[in-house]
Amino acid sequence: MGQVGTLITAGYNRVSALGGGLLKDMDSSKAACKPEGIDCNHPVFVYGHLAIYPQMVMGLIGKELGDTAVPESYTELFTHGAECKDDSDGSIYPSLEEVSEHCTRAYAALVETVQGLDDDLMFKDIEGSEGFKNAFGTNGAMINFMVNDHTMFHYGQVSTWRRAMGLASVM
Repeated sequence: MGQVGTLITAGYNRVSALGGGLLKDMDSSKAACKPEGIDCNHPVFVYGHLAIYPQMVMGLIGKELGDTAVPESYTELFTHGAECKDDSDGSIYPSLEEVSEHCTRAYAALVETVQGLDDDLMFKDIEGSEGFKNAFGTNGAMINFMVNDHTMFHYGQVSTWRRAMGLASVM
């Protein structure tokens, strides 16, 4: 096991606890609704969006997808740049339970893999994605961002959504 993977996953342990806490006291029948008058990402979109990235990271570092794999439909629904739509009748997106289960499982599998990566792979230049290579350079920098920063950014959106929907803070 490398030291870089240990550092990355130590931060994620805290991130994961916060992400699970955001689901507390949430009415899943409203989790794909936008608050009245506010154009923001709702929890179903956020957890679905986050769920697609562990498999992408696994592919970039040359690992089998395993438990990071999510349904193919998630890519179109939740990819970067996709519009988060109000889905008050539940006809557009999968349920909150489904997307949060995929998200939790996929990140657990990714984190388990990351813990076992050697530092040579972490310091290796990213292959297969010019966008990620230009943004991060190395596998370790990209993994750290995707596991921690990207996740917390979107959990902040759920935290704001919670407040707009009249729910208490969990952070």
